[in-house]
Amino acid sequence: MQSFDALAFGAFRAAGVADAAFYTAPGGTALACTALLDEGVQDFTDDDPATVVARYDRVTLQLAEVAPRAGGIVLIAATDRRLKLVQKLRGDASTEQWEVTNA
Repeated sequence: MQSFDALAFGAFRAAGVADAAFYTAPGGTALACTALLDEGVQDFTDDDPATVVARYDRVTLQLAEVAPRAGGIVLIAATDRRLKLVQKLRGDASTEQWEVTNA
């Protein structure tokens, strides 16, 4: 799974969909990584009794590159945008998605 995700992230990066980034864990040093940043995400489910739009930004990181933790900072290299990991949304053995805010 990690090999497939590494190939996919590489293809996304080559296509301009993923970004070169640096991840810094709380109290740690910056590590180069690849980030998929989704801005203005809206989640809707069939269980919602009434739709309320609440947008947020999320980032997907490869576990082969970094070990994300709440409070960690992702720096998008091309824009110098700093994002703080707030809440883990989902993950598997290869990637994790986090809700982020501007740091």
